[in-house]
Amino acid sequence: MLSVFYSRIAPSIDTLAQSRALRCLAVISLVGTLAACGTTAPPPSLPVVTPPEPVIETPVVETPEPVEELVATGLVPPHMADRELARVAILLPFSADNSSARSEALRLLHSAELALFERGSGNLLMIPKDTQGTPQGARDAAQAAVEDGADIIIGPLFGPAVTAASQVARQAGIPIIAFTTDTTVAGDGVYLMSFPPEIEVARIVEYATRQGVERFAYLGPQNRYGMAVYSALQDNAALTGGSVAAESFYTGDVEAMARASARLAEGVFEPLTPEEADELRRETWVPDPEAPFQAVILPEGGTRLRALGPLLISQAVDPLVVRFLGTGLWNDPDLLREPALLGGWFAGPDLDARTAFETAYRASYGNDPSRIASLAYDAMSLAAHLDGGERGFSREAIEEDQGFMGADGLFRFRESGLIERGLAIYEMRSRGLREIEPAPLTFEPVDAF
Repeated sequence: MLSVFYSRIAPSIDTLAQSRALRCLAVISLVGTLAACGTTAPPPSLPVVTPPEPVIETPVVETPEPVEELVATGLVPPHMADRELARVAILLPFSADNSSARSEALRLLHSAELALFERGSGNLLMIPKDTQGTPQGARDAAQAAVEDGADIIIGPLFGPAVTAASQVARQAGIPIIAFTTDTTVAGDGVYLMSFPPEIEVARIVEYATRQGVERFAYLGPQNRYGMAVYSALQDNAALTGGSVAAESFYTGDVEAMARASARLAEGVFEPLTPEEADELRRETWVPDPEAPFQAVILPEGGTRLRALGPLLISQAVDPLVVRFLGTGLWNDPDLLREPALLGGWFAGPDLDARTAFETAYRASYGNDPSRIASLAYDAMSLAAHLDGGERGFSREAIEEDQGFMGADGLFRFRESGLIERGLAIYEMRSRGLREIEPAPLTFEPVDAF
């Protein structure tokens, strides 16, 4: 029987999250046992384990403090007392002030449970801890995980929380697999299970270069995400022998986006005649060797991207001539309704693997997972894979050069703590995404990342 222990989760988790979680969880006192929902009945109630009161009347009596006992032996459920346990702490903002963070925490927890039931052995113990959505809460949660004997920590969700938790984990020699995209917190035992835009840009630039693109352009927001994409575009264009020939940034609403589009295309392209457009539609797209830039990357998603594409076309930047490129934000079925984006390319995870995960999640919990819920599934699957291995939860094992296959396809961690993913290339079509180059099934050996 697989077990999940709940320890020191604040009672302030909102009522909605509790009611959803209780469909699959039974919390017994401060520590309870989780059994799989559905086909099996929940296990019998376990006796409440209460630590002994410290002796204060006679200080000379050598009674070990409860914390010291936990550090030495680790958290042991009574029904698992005869097993050699591997403990996986998962740190999430269950009682954060932000309702979206609380909801995301629950979806991540569900995904980790799903992986535990599918792939875990009978000696794998999951211990959820509440970070409360704050750095101090994350630090306290990490300390509690150390005291419970955690062998590995999954989470937290946000960069500042990862920074705080890692200070405790590094001192205890416990690796962390976190969910933030903040690369500044990675390394020295902290690994980022995320979708960094840098690897998506590297993949799409490499593919576009093989199709003959030499000159790229950037049109996007001047925020942290946009600047990460811009820097990656510059770096990877140079690596492939190309260049960034034009760029235009904006901060604000559609009016700012329109002004930036005009700056990028001012005096650059002439509108196509109907005859020219018809001729180009009949031909396979090839980069125009005379064009000032042959591809433009648009690092937006949702309604903002649906506005940005037509704005660019209104400035005579026609996708029949200039290939529109995207990031993982393009992986959205609603965007297929925008004609300006049809024919555009972006790099993304393997859709077959993702579909299998979503189907299993939906069958277990009755709703759809969030886009990042699979990160917790893969992190717990990795812990289950490493459990019992000769290298255990060591950095050597986590940084396995061959990588691992997860809910979003192939991935591996490098010594830097950053993730490398095997991504496919997709083309936007009116009837759905078309895979034009599959994701790799293996990684090439590399010396550094």
